[in-house]
Amino acid sequence: MGEVCLAMRGQMGDNEYYVTTTKAYKLIQSVGYASEMENWPDMTVDERMQRELKGERIAQEIVPYLATDPDWFFGALIVDIYSGWEYAKFQPLTEVADVKYDVYSDAMRQAGFLTLPDDKRLIALDGQHRLAALAMAIRGKNGIPGSVDLSDALKNTLVNAHPDIGNADITVMFIKHGDDNTKIRKIFNKVNRYAKQTSKGDNIITSEDDMVAIIARRMFSGEDAPLHPIGDQEVVNWKSNTIPLRSKNLTTLSAIYTMTEILLAKEGITPKTRRNEEMLEKGRIIMRDFWKESMSKIDIFKTYSEYVEKNISLGDIRKDHLLLKPVTHTALAQAVAIAKDYGHEYTELIDKINKINWSQDNPIWGNILVTNSMNKRMITGSQALKDAGKIIAYMLIGNEFSDKEVEEVREILKKAKADIKNEDGSLAEEAEVVLPPIIE
Repeated sequence: MGEVCLAMRGQMGDNEYYVTTTKAYKLIQSVGYASEMENWPDMTVDERMQRELKGERIAQEIVPYLATDPDWFFGALIVDIYSGWEYAKFQPLTEVADVKYDVYSDAMRQAGFLTLPDDKRLIALDGQHRLAALAMAIRGKNGIPGSVDLSDALKNTLVNAHPDIGNADITVMFIKHGDDNTKIRKIFNKVNRYAKQTSKGDNIITSEDDMVAIIARRMFSGEDAPLHPIGDQEVVNWKSNTIPLRSKNLTTLSAIYTMTEILLAKEGITPKTRRNEEMLEKGRIIMRDFWKESMSKIDIFKTYSEYVEKNISLGDIRKDHLLLKPVTHTALAQAVAIAKDYGHEYTELIDKINKINWSQDNPIWGNILVTNSMNKRMITGSQALKDAGKIIAYMLIGNEFSDKEVEEVREILKKAKADIKNEDGSLAEEAEVVLPPIIE
């Protein structure tokens, strides 16, 4: 008779599909992977890349989520009835039950029993990483497909078997394969092409696992938030990663997240650290104190607050002052982290921070924080952040730097000045690199 399951029938375009649930332990036994399809070698390179299992993501992200979070949840897997599809049968409830009320008739025609033949072959079109993670979580590391190299990925992940996960009900959408591979290939490509990953900002706002994200949110939302709104004006732009010139926001959620990640790394709090309420509170207090000190003692931040309170435009001062730019906030956090390695508390550094020339016209920031072009665009990127942080740290505590670190600063400046051009577009002659003054 084959396998029978209760299902709902649906239609999208010309495709009839069936939605049902199955136990996770049955799913990992019966559903295979795209690489097991006979036409795998004939697929195009981009199709094969889309279908390749990424072992590191499975082992370091999905399996720990399954094994450690009691609230784990998955979306539906799309499964192709690759062979035996001709014998798959759907029988609506109207054929097996006596309908007494017309109001139920439409629903009963769509609900029914799906019978799959014993010799069926099922292939995951969408969700194969979730499928592989279920296999690994239920069986342990040997449950993952052998074609995936997990040697590095498994070093820092939980690999013990968790058979209780096998009783979870997983939602599956079945689609019949048909005589032509074109339909299935089209479905796979469209599902992957139009699937939109949530943005970094969305993840920061919604995550309850990432302690860095939780702490970053608490800087402007909730009780004792140091970046609470000034009147009805939000201090933090949590909807976008940019701050327009005349905006009354001070910084962005993305910048706060990066700063939190930098400043709490030495406390053992990272985006991948398993949530711990004690560590969460410790990190929140550290960042709360950081921002309270910043808002009350950094001159330009105090000016910002006064302007917002009096409804004065920030355009003129924001145009020139780099400490009103989110990129500079993250670079400053990098510098503070470096200074902390030397035993300096943030409160010791604030007077020096106020003495730094933060004007975008200060030559020291050319090709470090801003481009040397006429429009003075801000420079972003992880390496630019590190370079700018090193320069700022030198200005704060450079007299404590080793010879090697001073040389690193010199090389950063040398590389930045190497791109300066003359008015005719030719490269300027190499100028002597002058280290910035160390603030006393």
